[in-house]
Amino acid sequence: MSDLTLRDVLDFRPDPWQATAQVWGRLAQGVDDVAEQVIRGTRDLVHVWPDGRASAAAVGKAEALRAEVSNVYNPAKRMADALEHHAYAMVALRRQAEEIVASARQAGYHVDMVTGVATAPPSADTAGGLDRFSRARESVLRYLPTVVDYARTQDDATANTISVNVPSPQAGFGTGQLDGVPREVVEAQSARSPAETNAWWASLTPLQQEQVLRRFPELVGGMDGIPVSDRDVANRSVLERQSALFQQRLSTVEDREGYLWSILRQGRFSDVYPDAEDPRTALEGELRKLASERAVLSGKLRGIDAISTRLHDPDLPEAYLIGFSSDGDGRAIVSVGDPDTADNVLTYVPGTGEKLSHVGGGIERADDMAEDTARADKDKTTSVVYWYGYDAPDTIFPDAGVDSYAEGGGRVLDTFQTGLRATHNGDSPSHNTVLGHSYGSTVIGHAARGPGFDADAVVFVGSPGVDVNHASDLTGVRPDQVWATTAEHDIIRWIPDWDVVHGNDPSEPDFGARVFASDPGEPDDEAATHSAYWDQDNIARWNMALIATGQLPKVQ
Repeated sequence: MSDLTLRDVLDFRPDPWQATAQVWGRLAQGVDDVAEQVIRGTRDLVHVWPDGRASAAAVGKAEALRAEVSNVYNPAKRMADALEHHAYAMVALRRQAEEIVASARQAGYHVDMVTGVATAPPSADTAGGLDRFSRARESVLRYLPTVVDYARTQDDATANTISVNVPSPQAGFGTGQLDGVPREVVEAQSARSPAETNAWWASLTPLQQEQVLRRFPELVGGMDGIPVSDRDVANRSVLERQSALFQQRLSTVEDREGYLWSILRQGRFSDVYPDAEDPRTALEGELRKLASERAVLSGKLRGIDAISTRLHDPDLPEAYLIGFSSDGDGRAIVSVGDPDTADNVLTYVPGTGEKLSHVGGGIERADDMAEDTARADKDKTTSVVYWYGYDAPDTIFPDAGVDSYAEGGGRVLDTFQTGLRATHNGDSPSHNTVLGHSYGSTVIGHAARGPGFDADAVVFVGSPGVDVNHASDLTGVRPDQVWATTAEHDIIRWIPDWDVVHGNDPSEPDFGARVFASDPGEPDDEAATHSAYWDQDNIARWNMALIATGQLPKVQ
């Protein structure tokens, strides 16, 4: 129990405590930075040097070093927080004590500077009772020992924190083993906001973060609020694992197909389906199912190969895999450059027909826009994100005519944009633009209807409508930052205007968007015109780069 006295409380000065807290805080931050470098520099050792006794020894030593360095952070951070809180709490208690002591002395009370007990002067009650004011003052004075008790409790709490976290001269600072992060804790983050998830992630030591990335990559890889570089690590792991599983399954399917075709040619249907009423029909039915599965597997592997090839291309800017899933039609979010450090972030949302098997084309568009924005503004960095993070319509009719895909996609896009804000660590907030092509613009329309949409500008390219009839209905972005273009010969112009499908055409004057130029396209190939906005010489492409980099007066 602390033996702190009232005199100690009155004499408390926060400066030494705050200065010491800053020292511990700098130590924690420095250790965190070094630990991250150590982890990133050694985590792949087992992959590049997988075999042999020397490899095992090196990997073991690296793991021990990572644990030792990483485990310094939490104790140092707790020390910094405890010392800072102690200074704040004790100053508040000192001010209370100063006010009470001043009041007591003014009334002639004697104050015990050890316990805080205030004693009334002998003449205080000679009339047989205190007046109402004196009784109120006595009630306040009786609180002074309680202030001292609070100060002692605070002193004990700080002393306990110091004794638990200060390094042992014999054992060192980082020898203790911190608890791992259980799956249920990671899963619980999905119900939290990106900002809350980001704060949780920052509270983990680098070693705990590595453990989560290693054990639960499928959970954190798609979690908004986790830094992009860490999501990239998780998703690459999932990508490699899924590729291996699909390759294995494809090999099994192809082997089975080869066997069944051999049986079919030999007419030995009953060898495979001896109990079937019609063995040949049963065998042919299985062949059709296998062919369908083979097509799906081949398509997904094609998409995985496109992603992997881009991630490892040394001749292009560094790319990050921010999201990946092979479920259903699949999902993929790939950024060219790191959105967490970029001055500008352009998120590109594709439209109808997008699948994992088709992501190569979308990633190429992201590369094209990254090249354009780099030329448009050489003084600032721009990251371009290919965001296929929603279930896109499979067909133009009837799927692309309904709102449900846009409603679901809009919610996910909204959270993703909020996550980009939560993880950005530049000196100032990035300039964020969200660009949608075709049905992708409809997705943005649903996301931008909410006032909390985190975007500085939205761009609609070849849009069928965004399910509102005026730019001012998109309350998540300023009306003067709503941009649109539709080529003269784009087939999308055949879609009825206003409320028949997805609302007013954003490129029409009565919508209220800022319309920019695009090449007219081919009147004899309106379908091709719908995808020609990214052609090399199309003026729309340069306009998009100018909008994304904030050079609005130059937009044509």
